[in-house]
Amino acid sequence: MKPSPLAFVVALGWSSAAGAQPIALSTVLRSVESHFPLIAAAERDRDVADAELLSAEGAFDPQWRTRAAAGPLGYYQPLTLDTMITQPTTLWGAQLFAGYRFGQGLSYTGMPIYDGKLETNSLGELRAGVSIPLWRNGPIDRARASIRRAEIGRTVASLGVAQQRIEAARAATVAYWEWVAAGRRMAVARSLLALAEARDAGLGTRVARGDLPPFERTDNTRAIVQRQGFVVSARRALEQTAIALSLYLRDERGEPALPDPSRLPEALPDPVILPPGCAAREAGAAAARRPEVRRLEAQRAQQEVERELAENQRRPAIDLVVAVSQDLGDGPEPRRPPVLEAGLVLDIPIRNRAADGRARAASATAARIDQQTRMARDRATADLRDAASAMEAARQRWTVARTELGLAGTLAEQERARLTLGEGTLLVVNLREQAEAEAALREVDALAEFQRALAAWRLAVAAVPGDAATCEQGASSAGEQGAPTP
Repeated sequence: MKPSPLAFVVALGWSSAAGAQPIALSTVLRSVESHFPLIAAAERDRDVADAELLSAEGAFDPQWRTRAAAGPLGYYQPLTLDTMITQPTTLWGAQLFAGYRFGQGLSYTGMPIYDGKLETNSLGELRAGVSIPLWRNGPIDRARASIRRAEIGRTVASLGVAQQRIEAARAATVAYWEWVAAGRRMAVARSLLALAEARDAGLGTRVARGDLPPFERTDNTRAIVQRQGFVVSARRALEQTAIALSLYLRDERGEPALPDPSRLPEALPDPVILPPGCAAREAGAAAARRPEVRRLEAQRAQQEVERELAENQRRPAIDLVVAVSQDLGDGPEPRRPPVLEAGLVLDIPIRNRAADGRARAASATAARIDQQTRMARDRATADLRDAASAMEAARQRWTVARTELGLAGTLAEQERARLTLGEGTLLVVNLREQAEAEAALREVDALAEFQRALAAWRLAVAAVPGDAATCEQGASSAGEQGAPTP
C-alpha cells in the first residue's frame, strides 16, 4: 500500500526542522532525579529524621552535676562540695554514676551535729555505683523508646523519598509523552495544511484555463484558512505541554527548561505486549513493594513502640541501687575500709491514668493504621488492574486506528488522483483528507494513552524510575505480533 502524503509528513515529524538531538525520556527522568524540588524536599525530611535520631540519642549523653555551699557567717561555718557524673546506658536502663564529696567546717566549731552526715575526712570521699530498674523502665523506657521511634522514623522518611521519586517519575513520564503527542498532532495539522497549500497553485492554473470552476479554488482557500486555525490550536497545545514538561526537565541550575520543538522524537513507540498472566503475578508483590504501604507499616511499628512503653509505665518501679564509697585523708577513722551499700527503691502508683491513656491511644492509632494499610494494599491492587486494563484498551485502539489510517490514506490518495484527472471534486478530497487526519490523530491519542497507562503500571508495581518493571522485561512490541495482553 503506497503511503499518502499526509502519512509521509507525519512520519517525518519535526526531523527536518533541525538537526538537534531528540530529547529522550531517560533525559527527563535523570533531570527529575537530580533537580526536582519535591524530591529534594522529601530528602530534607530524611535529614530531619536523622536530626531527630541524634536528639533522641542525646538522652544517653553523660551529665555532670555539682553543688557547693558555704556558711561564712554564723556559729557554724560549714563548707560542702558534691559533684557527680552520671552515664545512662541502653543495657536494661541501667545508669552508672561516680562522684566526689567534701564536707568540713571552716572554724573550730566544725559541722553542725544535725549535718554530721555531710562531714567527710580531710580529703573528701569518692563514690561510684549503678542504678538498675528491675521492672518499670527496665525492658523499655522513654529514652530507648524515642531512639527506636526515631530509627523507624528514618525508614519512614526514606520511604517518603522513594514514594516521591516514583510519583515524580510517573508525572514526568506522562508530561513527556503528552509533549511528544502534541508534537505529533502538530505534525498532522501542518501536513494537512501543506497539502491544501501545495494544491492551490495547480487549482489556480486549472481555473485560469477554464477547466475548473472558480468556486473549487475558493473552497480550497477556505480549507487553507480552516487548516491554518488547526495549526494555531495545535501549536498552542504543543506550547502548553512544553511548559508542563519544563517542570520536570531542568537545567544544571535546577531551573525549568522549555524543550524546543526541534528536539521532539520522530514518533511515539508502539505499544508493548506484556507476558500472559503478568498482572496476576505482580498483584501480590506490588502492594508489598509500594512505598506508601511500607511507610504505613513503619508508622504502625512506631505505635507499637509507644504502646509497649505505655504498658511498661503502668508497672511498679523497683530500682536496685548499688554503690561503693571511700573516704580519703585524715579523720575520726582514717583507716576506715570502703563502704558497699545496696538498696531497693519501690514506687507503686495508686492510679496511672496517664499511662493507661497513652496505651489506649497507641492501640487505637495502630488499629487506624491497620485499616489505612489495608486500603492502601487494595488500592495498589486496583491500580495495577486498572493500568493493565488501560494498556490493553489503548493497544486495541491503536490497532484499529492504525488500520483505519492505512485505509483512509489510500482513499485520500486515490481521491487526489481522481481530482488530478478531472474526475473527482475538491469537496470529496477535503473530506478524505480530513478523515485521514482524524485517523492519524486517533492513532496518536491511542499511543499517548498507552504510554500514560504504562506509566500508571510502573507506579502500581513501584518500579524504580528509569527501570522496567519485572513483567516488562519479557514484553514484546505490539507492532511485531498480535498476541493478547494479560
